[in-house]
Amino acid sequence: MVERFTLEDGGYIMYADMLDRLRARFPSVPAWRLDQIVTAEHDAITGGILRIVPAEVESGAVEMLLREQGELEDPLTDDGEVA
Repeated sequence: MVERFTLEDGGYIMYADMLDRLRARFPSVPAWRLDQIVTAEHDAITGGILRIVPAEVESGAVEMLLREQGELEDPLTDDGEVA
């Protein structure tokens, strides 16, 4: 049986919470620079490999792929054509 744990117990934190803490600690650093630094640090630690993603990422990816293949009509039009 797999033991369940919270993200914090597993050593994970919420991205938005981390950015809020960094913005509060380094208010003079632009948001784009904080994003750049966090991305670089994440890639350095993980090698750029995503290991954990929200489950909604998969369903969103499926929807985008189906749309690209023409298997899913755009809900904005009746005939699937871009309005």
